[in-house]
Amino acid sequence: MIVKTNQTCFITLLLAVLATNLCFIYCNRKNPKPNFETAGGYVIGKEKCKADTTQDYWLIDLSIYPSPSNYGDTLTLNGIACNNAVKTNQLFPQFKFIGARVGFDFYISPSPLQTVNCTLSNPTTFLLKKIEILRQAEIR
Repeated sequence: MIVKTNQTCFITLLLAVLATNLCFIYCNRKNPKPNFETAGGYVIGKEKCKADTTQDYWLIDLSIYPSPSNYGDTLTLNGIACNNAVKTNQLFPQFKFIGARVGFDFYISPSPLQTVNCTLSNPTTFLLKKIEILRQAEIR
């Protein structure tokens, strides 16, 4: 009688281990959705707000890759319409020129932000969503 009970326990344990492994294999095949956004864009301009220009926001049009998401806002800059414009003050120095092509992983503000506390007498600022950059790299 003890042998039969041990065999039943062993078979039950074996089935439990197999079921757990199968669930682990098939349940984990789904790719997790990251909690940040990814897009590519062109540097299109810069705000002029602070006497220390390193604190100013850079403007980016996130339109290099076709995306189902429209992250930014509409902006006309120097007669050119941009439909996905955002701003950031975290751009790497090597990308701080108009026309730079940059890929980003980022968080984005839920609503547009107005730049405040300007130190210049005639600031040029834009009401745009702000991105907090996690990673950035040149797009060739």
